[in-house]
Amino acid sequence: MNIDSKLLASYRNLLSNTKDNLAYEQFNTLITLMDINPTKRLEKSYKSLFKAIDKYSQGDMDKLLSHRFLFELLGASPKKRERDLKRITNHFCDFVISAGSANTEGHRLTVRKFAQLVQDSVQSLHDLDIDRKNDDFHKIWIGELRERLDTRDNK
Repeated sequence: MNIDSKLLASYRNLLSNTKDNLAYEQFNTLITLMDINPTKRLEKSYKSLFKAIDKYSQGDMDKLLSHRFLFELLGASPKKRERDLKRITNHFCDFVISAGSANTEGHRLTVRKFAQLVQDSVQSLHDLDIDRKNDDFHKIWIGELRERLDTRDNK
């Protein structure tokens, strides 16, 4: 059986475009839900997370936890109060369960575990002794979350 290389290339392009469109739609849904202005930087960061979720869907949690998208999302929020940061993180965790393009049991288990680890880390921030009226509160809060997720060396 001989496979036409042009047909195969066309099929690969179709799959790639479909995946890119899915990532774009997921990104727009999330940004709209959180009332954050979309930027090219956030979109690029989400696409990177999208690829990481698909690539590490068999449990390489360190690669997901060290991803920059959640922290960039929190930093991009125009609302800087603790409850707003928690709301964004909770929306992110709810959303990430359906993110990516894989639909295997390993993928679903990995993203649920990822979301749970993030939510547990946010809950542990409740006892922080930070002045919530400090102008840099949101930066300190995001930094503490990053530290709890052990992502200080996030790149």
